[in-house]
Amino acid sequence: MLLEYSFKNFLSFKDEMYFSLRSIENLREKFPDNYISDKNVLKSAIIVGENAGGKSNFIKSLSYLQFLFKKNQPIESALKNVYDGYNLGNKTKIIDTTQNFFIAVLVDNCEYHYTLEIDCLGIKKEVFSQIPLNKTDEEIIFTVERSEKNILLTDTIDLIQLANRAEKPLIELNYDLQVNSSIDEQLRKILKRTASDEHEGLNISKFAILGIKSAVTFSKWINENLFINISSEGEQYSQTKKLTKDDLRVLNDKEKFLPILRMIDSSISDFKLDNKLPFSDTIIVRVDENNRRYEHDLISDSAGIRDFFPLAIQIFKIIYQNKVVFADEMDHSLNPVLTYKILSFIHGSEHTGQFIFTTHNVLHLNLENYTKEQIYFVTKNASNLQSELYSLADFPDIDYDIGNDLYKFYLRGVLGGTLNE
Repeated sequence: MLLEYSFKNFLSFKDEMYFSLRSIENLREKFPDNYISDKNVLKSAIIVGENAGGKSNFIKSLSYLQFLFKKNQPIESALKNVYDGYNLGNKTKIIDTTQNFFIAVLVDNCEYHYTLEIDCLGIKKEVFSQIPLNKTDEEIIFTVERSEKNILLTDTIDLIQLANRAEKPLIELNYDLQVNSSIDEQLRKILKRTASDEHEGLNISKFAILGIKSAVTFSKWINENLFINISSEGEQYSQTKKLTKDDLRVLNDKEKFLPILRMIDSSISDFKLDNKLPFSDTIIVRVDENNRRYEHDLISDSAGIRDFFPLAIQIFKIIYQNKVVFADEMDHSLNPVLTYKILSFIHGSEHTGQFIFTTHNVLHLNLENYTKEQIYFVTKNASNLQSELYSLADFPDIDYDIGNDLYKFYLRGVLGGTLNE
């Protein structure tokens, strides 16, 4: 389960932004289906905001953090991803390349915290900790911190220029590594030798490779339990995209998958999967009231069916595999009634998966289906092009009695995130 996520200095976000699925205000009695089992953790969240406000950039920041886990390669901030590089791409000098990420997850009743601070030279700081079941004190697994004084620079050399210079051997990056005393002494020696090697990726990946159980568990969760779809990078699933082994397992479980697919069209009775071009050549089968059979390939079907087919795979993973799914503009071509069905299905099912999605559908802005902590806004300041992420819970004067009229406040610009703000 995802508990918290924060980031700083990424694309249109300059300041630190905070996102949480922890529930501080316990409203289980009013919203019993919105919580995961006996935890004060929410099953879903929606993110609303104007076009080009930064909703996709928020999701991209988490995708970038996941990318660093998936690709065991030299770690450094991508200059195009820092705030000044994004908004002022023609500047010759970027002021600040330091990016911060923090994520907290709950896996098998153990809470894991991971902090990463990077700049154009590599890792500045990395901290991994855990809070085991029935304990309240945080236990540090490791801390890695770079000694800035060992960077052999003059004050006149810009870090960006330095990162692109051939004289990189002039840079001496020394790191201080503190490791939990429970870790074997031989492993501690290996880890200390590799901590200063910025060419081997994240330190937590090294811990996982060496078999440190907590690092293995956390890294596996990041790599296998977090699914991020970003619409701004093109269609979430292009027509030529191949199915993963996990996707195939989902689609072969028709007993569970077909009812999800039929949410969009109850006349769908079956489908014939095309393994080579699943999102274009798969055949959708319908049967009418006279038992006449109709078959169409997916590419010839409606835009709603084409978009919902891959989304149905993700819904399956939330419900039956307890995955955490981020979907950008999930319902851009879906009927609002279908969107309501999807959320009702996710909320009404017993699981530990979570669904977070961006949307332009103001009908989601109601306090009859969601708690205030499940509704987030993204808005962009027109003067400095900085995006901001905040929760409806930050508005104490908004009362639950407002119910379905919440969207009226949003349309008037009271809550931000609108073009006429």
